[in-house]
Amino acid sequence: MNSKINIESLNWWFWFISLVFIVAAIAGWTPGYYLTMILSLLNLLNCLLKEKSLIAFPSQIRFVYFAVTLLSFWPGGRFYVYILLLVGTFMVTFLGKCSIALALKQMPWNKRREMRLD
Repeated sequence: MNSKINIESLNWWFWFISLVFIVAAIAGWTPGYYLTMILSLLNLLNCLLKEKSLIAFPSQIRFVYFAVTLLSFWPGGRFYVYILLLVGTFMVTFLGKCSIALALKQMPWNKRREMRLD
């Protein structure tokens, strides 16, 4: 298994710090949920500045990720949603694989697009 750690990449740091906040939230630190939401919004805005389009594939990934983090406003389900985010964010951060990207690739508007994270 190849590691995809790239400490020189701003994108990698967004995912890594999100992972830290997710772990903290799951461990019981409630502000971790909100910090994850804020950081995912900043990640989306950074991507929009770079890509200049919400329909660009990396922007779509970050939009869906941000939308999923908003489920933490639902106290009854936030723990379970964040467990899924933990797994997905770990995969992106350390393995370079993204389940959201795999799902979005199947959408009709993305059939001919190149699948990329950044």
